[in-house]
Amino acid sequence: MPPEEKQRSRSQAGCLVRVAQGLLEGRIEAAVKVFKGIPYASPPIGPLRFRAPQAPGCWTGVRPATRFADAAPQPSDPGFFPGDPDAMPQVAMSEDCLYLNVWAPAVAGPHPVLVWLHGGSQILGGTARPVYDGTAFAGAGIVCVTVGFRLGALGYLELGSLLGADYAESGNNGLADQLAALRWVHDNIVAFGGDATRVTLGGDSAGAKNVAALMASPAAKELFRAAILQSGGAETVYDVGAAREVAARYLATTGIDAPELLAMAVPDLLAAQQRLLAGGGQRFPFRPIYGTALLPEAPLARIRRAAAGFQAVLIGTTRDEIGPMLPDNLLGADWLAELLAHLTPDEMADIERHAGRAFLGVPVTELRRQLTVAEEYWVPSIRLAEACVSAGIPTWMYRFDFALPTGPLSGSAPHNADLLPSWSAPSRYDGLVAARMHDLIVDVVRGHRVNWPAYDLPDRTTALIGETLILANHPGRPTVDLFSASP
Repeated sequence: MPPEEKQRSRSQAGCLVRVAQGLLEGRIEAAVKVFKGIPYASPPIGPLRFRAPQAPGCWTGVRPATRFADAAPQPSDPGFFPGDPDAMPQVAMSEDCLYLNVWAPAVAGPHPVLVWLHGGSQILGGTARPVYDGTAFAGAGIVCVTVGFRLGALGYLELGSLLGADYAESGNNGLADQLAALRWVHDNIVAFGGDATRVTLGGDSAGAKNVAALMASPAAKELFRAAILQSGGAETVYDVGAAREVAARYLATTGIDAPELLAMAVPDLLAAQQRLLAGGGQRFPFRPIYGTALLPEAPLARIRRAAAGFQAVLIGTTRDEIGPMLPDNLLGADWLAELLAHLTPDEMADIERHAGRAFLGVPVTELRRQLTVAEEYWVPSIRLAEACVSAGIPTWMYRFDFALPTGPLSGSAPHNADLLPSWSAPSRYDGLVAARMHDLIVDVVRGHRVNWPAYDLPDRTTALIGETLILANHPGRPTVDLFSASP
């Protein structure tokens, strides 16, 4: 078959798409157009290590887009328990990791777009996790995009003061990668039938925290109009001084000078990262940094003051978050910094003293589980919702209360329990309100419709999603009120 006829046949089959860099060939899977491993920036390798993402190169001919690209370098994911099926699978890893994937409806657009940022504490995760399969969204008339980005030290180590101007804001490279992906979507998504003016940015866990940071970034303005944040908040960030302290601690674990990091083998970079994590200190040492060009001020303050213009924000948590995964031996000792995302052990000890008087008879370990969950997830999510309301953004909030029926965490609604039903409708939820999580996400992306009252003050109406749907005003208020000081 002549090349012209072969190209026409591919195009008629719906598998050939032209983007700014060249022609892509994907596949039709389950009546959905699927394109995997699309480069949205140049590989951040060699002289580009620790540098801001650069524009992607072009190619000639047809580039296959039929398999996931390598994941960002990361340690092995142990999951929340031995054999955890939701742990990041063992996949190929490489610094060459700035790729995205697209699932698009087979019918012509324009369709609304959902761009999703994966979770993983900024050190784990990737788009190859089976849960991030966009087929169900494409089947509902949405172009779904998942994004790979740099993690850990390669994405969040602030080296500008040590390596010079070329490495300014290296501590925000993971966030800058996500911004580059959003720009790529803005420029190219029409080729997949997407509407660049109707982009919703969503994320879970660390991905949700990145969504909040991008809501506060002037550089991301106009690149998305709505946001979905599952178990996130806007407070897991550092100022420049704190980020430089983390970089100094990281370097101390290596015994080398900063310039030598540029040629250090990836396994050695990861080993130093693990030593840093094992050395104590606040959870999540790798975070977006404010007080920079990309993020001029603390996200919560910026959203409260200057985030008007977003059309909708959906914020969710789970009832138990990481509480069921915390071992009793950690909860029975004094507060440890590595359990805390935002406060110091002394601050938590003070909150616990007040909690002991408010929750008489509650065992210490159970009380500490609740306080730990509130410190990392509930309180930051509520503060973010309140900031959005203050900015005039239509905002809805839910808490996922459906208790897992089987497995080591049965009886609880743990962290990420809402993720799988958001991406599909697994049989375990048949006939239950929890099964409608996917429909909820679809409704927000397609038309910003939510079937319960918007979050406001002072009611703080929140949907408790489980076997049924219950509307509650300010659920968990006695616990949340213990953290009343504003950040």
